[in-house]
Amino acid sequence: MKTLVSLIILLVTLSSCSDIYEQNEVEYLLSKGQHTSRRVGGFPGDKLGTLKSEMLAFTARFDETVRYDLGNKNQEDINKLMGFSDCNSLHHENSVRFGWRYSIEKDSVEIFSYAYTSGAVSYHHMGDVAIDETVHYQIQIVDNKFYLLLNGEVSQEVDRGASCDTGLYYKLYPYFGGDETAPHDISIYIKEILNQ
Repeated sequence: MKTLVSLIILLVTLSSCSDIYEQNEVEYLLSKGQHTSRRVGGFPGDKLGTLKSEMLAFTARFDETVRYDLGNKNQEDINKLMGFSDCNSLHHENSVRFGWRYSIEKDSVEIFSYAYTSGAVSYHHMGDVAIDETVHYQIQIVDNKFYLLLNGEVSQEVDRGASCDTGLYYKLYPYFGGDETAPHDISIYIKEILNQ
């Protein structure tokens, strides 16, 4: 009986420890007139982070503040959602991210793969998401490729410009532009999924 009680206590303790890996949804604010986002309730520099595995997974949700009309060709510019640099490179040299832009015609958010490979940028439309829809995003490094997965269904393969066995992958967070800065405050809600 004492062994059974000890086992039950151990199982309850272990199940509550799994909550450590649960991350809360974090609001990233693209303030009017700015390119870079800030973490709401955070402090300067708290977005700095490195990826400790070869996969980045997260959910993201755009609320109604995502709607904007720039009134010019910059409406077609791709903003950045989240991703990481590759192999100790600067992100304009080698990196991969999900990109986004608001479509006035569709009243939805268009999602793209967005990568720098040896300094050359490439992007590919992956799909559209509804405003206030929580969507799952995943980027996986496999050998000399990045694989991007949108909501477990749409995938995009991107060549890597660097190759390393070990390297620093620093995380890249929401960014507006292109040329234009955010026309008004825009909130994006991200929940990182940690590898256990």
